[in-house]
Formats: sequence, structure tokens, C-alpha cells
Amino acid sequence: MQNAWYSGEAMQPPDAADRFPTLVAASDGDVLQLPDRTAHIRLRYRTPELVVIDDFLSASECAALIAAAAPRLAASETVADDSDALARTSQGMFFDPGETALIRQIDARVAHAFQWPITHAEDLQVTCYQVDQRYEPHSDYFSHTTSEAISGVQRFGQRVATVLFYLNEPERGGETRFLDLDLTVRPRQGTAVFFSYPSPNPESQTLHEGCPVLFGEKWIANKWLRAKAFG
Repeated sequence: MQNAWYSGEAMQPPDAADRFPTLVAASDGDVLQLPDRTAHIRLRYRTPELVVIDDFLSASECAALIAAAAPRLAASETVADDSDALARTSQGMFFDPGETALIRQIDARVAHAFQWPITHAEDLQVTCYQVDQRYEPHSDYFSHTTSEAISGVQRFGQRVATVLFYLNEPERGGETRFLDLDLTVRPRQGTAVFFSYPSPNPESQTLHEGCPVLFGEKWIANKWLRAKAFG
């Protein structure tokens, strides 16, 4: 069932506004009450805003996303730039907007947790990394180095935040490392990592990498939040 956050009716569209996605206030200390489940804040940075939230997804939801995505995987492309320096070795796919009840549930949680209408977000992407595959240091905002990036920002606005979900736990490796913060986050099934970048430049301190998988495989999902309505 769609709620106001899911439909984008609960707030003025943030096109060209001076506000950005931010974590909703926790209900009790580190407890984060989502529309349909309870999550827990493990770690929080204020500058940049970066939050590690356990239990955002259940184990069964993670398994369902993997099962639905696996037959549709294709070689991943670099997300924000086409620079050869941003090597990405993985396979990925995108779900259609609101494709399943589970996708709509996840969208509603994201909209509520980060106070951002889901109309202003890209489609959910699922990516799989095998042994030795990685994503080298990169930023998720668009740096306007290609005509495609410039056109996308003009139409849909800049990316302003990322929500990363761990769908499984590689036996070894596969951490997410934030280089400016000297922070390494180990994958934990069901955990979400949120970080925002109001300024699309290195001062955002959101340069990060997906470390190589050393044993097993790594499944993640991504939701990129935009300054304007997407799609």
C-alpha cells in the first residue's frame, strides 16, 4: 500500500530547494522505527552525514531480492562517470519502479527513514561481486564530465544521497571503505548504509570503494536519491 512518503505527496517537491535527505529522528536512542519494522542505528557520522543501520531489511527479503535479480544480471557499467579510472567488475540489474510488493515496501522505508519522496529516487539496483571483483574508489554524484551526465542532471537533478543495502555476507572481503573518513564497513545482511553529499565535489568526503571479494560472493542493492523527480 502506498503512503504519502511513497507517493511524494507528504512534502513540497524539493526541486532546487535548500534541503537534502537526512535521517529521521530515532524513536528511542539507537532504535529506528520504520513503517513496518524496527531497525537499529549502529554508527552515525554528522559530517558528512553517514549512518549504518542494521535490520533495515530482513533475511527473507534479502534472499527474495537475490532470487529475483539473479536471472537478470548483466555486466555492470560505471555508475557516475565513464572514466577508465573507475573500474567496476561485477554484474547488476535494475528493478522497474514499484515492480513488486517488496520493492514498494523498501521504497516506503527509504522515503520514511531519510525524509525524501521516492519520486525523487532512481530505481533499485542489485549488484553481485564474485571473488576478486571490486569497485575502485569513486563518488556517486555526477561530475559533469560527459554529455550524458550533464543531460541527466539537467533533467533529474544531481544525486544527493546514496542508500546501500547488504543482501548477504561474503565469507571474506567485500567491505565498503570510505577513504576520507578512514572508515571500513563490513557487510552484514540486512544492513543499510546511508550517506549524503549536498555538494557534488570532493569536499563532500564521500569517496568510497568496494573492496575485493576474497572468498564467497557479495550481493548488494543501491538506491540513489535525486534533487528532482526521476524517470
